[in-house]
Amino acid sequence: MTSQEFKSNLLIKRPRYANSRIPIIEILANKGSRTSEYSQFGPIYELYIYAFMLGLKNNLKLPLPPRDLTTDFLELGKWKRDSSLVDFLMMIIFTRSEEIGFDWNEMEDMQEADLNTVISKIITFIEEYANGGLEHLHDLLDKGQLENSHYMFIDLYKI
Repeated sequence: MTSQEFKSNLLIKRPRYANSRIPIIEILANKGSRTSEYSQFGPIYELYIYAFMLGLKNNLKLPLPPRDLTTDFLELGKWKRDSSLVDFLMMIIFTRSEEIGFDWNEMEDMQEADLNTVISKIITFIEEYANGGLEHLHDLLDKGQLENSHYMFIDLYKI
């Protein structure tokens, strides 16, 4: 499998999020015309990526609950089409290849089944850190520690 085929197979995957995270998503992401008393991201995938980065930065890795308690998210390839956003996300992921459990240099010689296993591990990696980041945001909300400002998300990332 070429690197382009690998990327194409990865981009059709739909990461999941815990249904218990829907309230924080509805508060912090403005899908359509929803309003909130808090600063908001635009599309949900922006909040999802932020939560992933927040989870990664703070080592907040949290496995998802069983599939029946999760919701499939938009395919990775549909996040900010025709931009480098997903490529940047992939670069971050590949810097953590050892944690995910694959060797980038060995991927070229892997069989398709092994590559599919790597893709599955990458999606799980994204899901678990995003889930940890979303839980952190939800905890801050529950404790009344989300201070609404234009810089709320920058301030939270600096902590």
